Amino acid sequence: MHGLGASAYDFVDMPRLIPRPGTRWIFPNAPVRPVTLNNGWKMPSWFDIRYLAGQSEGERECPIEAQESSEMIMQMIEAEHEKGIPYERIVLIGFSQGGAMSLYTGCRFSSRIAGMVCLSGYLLFPEKHLDECSDANRDTPILLCHGIRDDMVPFTAGEQSVDFLREHGWEVEFESYPMFHEVCMAEINRVDDFLTQILD
Repeated sequence: MHGLGASAYDFVDMPRLIPRPGTRWIFPNAPVRPVTLNNGWKMPSWFDIRYLAGQSEGERECPIEAQESSEMIMQMIEAEHEKGIPYERIVLIGFSQGGAMSLYTGCRFSSRIAGMVCLSGYLLFPEKHLDECSDANRDTPILLCHGIRDDMVPFTAGEQSVDFLREHGWEVEFESYPMFHEVCMAEINRVDDFLTQILD
């Protein structure tokens, strides 16, 4: 799942960079909707972002749109399952907003999946997380990766997400890289290792 304002084409090279024979990669596009933080301009977005972190009180992200996007992703999971793919062989991977959706959807999904990967993202709505998550994915492996120089989603957002998840029983691996809000080859190799670890 891509980040804000991007598209499915951002990660079409992943099958070449992470060659796993027999693996089916799916690259969804987020709905096009106005984004308050970007002057209300319409762009691909999994959910509206209303203001920068620390600028105001209240919900920074739109919970209704996050839930709508999550339901869309869950429908894709169910479609793959109907084709014969076991839930336990499905991994959710996302960058930035897409990473947030990976954690949001995976933790709420009613059947256990293989794993979740969040690249340069964060945990949405931690104050509601425990009430809304599913017991099915309480022990699902999670990989979070974040750039220590990230100027879009602060590194501390990744750290706080990891701390919260670990504190409440999730198994989380956390990797940091000397980069900004981007993806590097070392990180892609780490995702490859993670997929081998949970799928092979």
